[in-house]
Amino acid sequence: MNKPLTFLSFLILLALPGIAQKKFPVLDKLVIPKQNMQLQADIQVFNEVRDTTSRKAMLEYFQLKPDERKAVVRTGDIISRIDSPVVKPGQINPDRSEVFMLPELYYARVEGTNEQISYRILFIDAGPLRYNFETALFEGSIRFLPVEVTDSGKIKPVKKTLSVPEEIIVSFDPESIPISISEVNWPPREVSIKASDPIDSLEVRILTMSNPAGYLKNLRIEPAILISSVRKTIQGMGIQTLPLHVTLKGVSKFRPLHVGIETSLGTIDSANLMLTGGKPGKVILRSESLGTIEVKVVNAGYRSNSIIIEAVFPWLFLLLAILGGFIGGLGKNLLGRKKLTIRSMTLGSIFGLIAAFAYWGLGIVLIGFSIETRGLNEAMVFGLGLIAGYFGLIVVKSPAT
Repeated sequence: MNKPLTFLSFLILLALPGIAQKKFPVLDKLVIPKQNMQLQADIQVFNEVRDTTSRKAMLEYFQLKPDERKAVVRTGDIISRIDSPVVKPGQINPDRSEVFMLPELYYARVEGTNEQISYRILFIDAGPLRYNFETALFEGSIRFLPVEVTDSGKIKPVKKTLSVPEEIIVSFDPESIPISISEVNWPPREVSIKASDPIDSLEVRILTMSNPAGYLKNLRIEPAILISSVRKTIQGMGIQTLPLHVTLKGVSKFRPLHVGIETSLGTIDSANLMLTGGKPGKVILRSESLGTIEVKVVNAGYRSNSIIIEAVFPWLFLLLAILGGFIGGLGKNLLGRKKLTIRSMTLGSIFGLIAAFAYWGLGIVLIGFSIETRGLNEAMVFGLGLIAGYFGLIVVKSPAT
């Protein structure tokens, strides 16, 4: 027995960190009180053809009949926690595993024998669901560990295989994951949980044979700060700006949150942002030079990501500005029936290029009247070049001294 006992100690220390003591007081909660074991209870019994019947019996003396394979009795209506939370100073929620127990007592036979055992199932919440910035999902896991118990309160650590597996379904919108438990005491069955956009917590239901409606459990969520952009490239050399959105994922309401925005290249209109009212924030990135731009969010209290945006040479911008100016100058000469010269065509192209750079690079309008634009696109660059090539540029006067 030395080896099984050592194995049990390892199991308890692994599954229940910080709560295993000399007499394992937490596991006492797996045992139904003696006075309750002597009460009559409704026990659901499953026979060899998987038919279900119900009969009353005292739990202490209940025995499976030869044609019965397993049985279960409900001992409550909710999943109960059996460990004690340990919260560090300044920590709102513990980030370690939390151990719960399904409110059911199971009877079954060991495979290949007539030995009857009783066991309970531990539900282990392995920690808060964390946001995966690569998959855009909150991910985590839960575990189920059946532990054999006796009415005397003794824990039997020897691994045993059930003659009939216990079926459980883990259900959360929109997933439904079936679990088959065929071994008691070890190993635990791990279930991966992935959810796209849970808010505050993720509602999970554990469906069993005796409770098809399921036991409700809310899994914890670890909020994360997400910075995102709909584009992966930007016109370089200061030509283009790009809106970046900053969101606190996983919570519905929160206090005003200060975050910092850092960029390896280019400029941000505001290096500090305040997230309030559960709404996303927005900053504007302006390109600088050419190359890779890394933008990241800085906040000590939350995990966050960074995004990569490539600042590319503005070939199309230059081509459209020059072409627009050229065609605008050509139209002006043809309308005035003037002689077409290389000088006039070149001048129109230069006007288009200057007007486009002045407007998108410096915010200065050089075409004689104001225009309202919404960002940068091909038609706007070409149109501004046309206007500049046709009408020419205004003279920007310096202030009188």
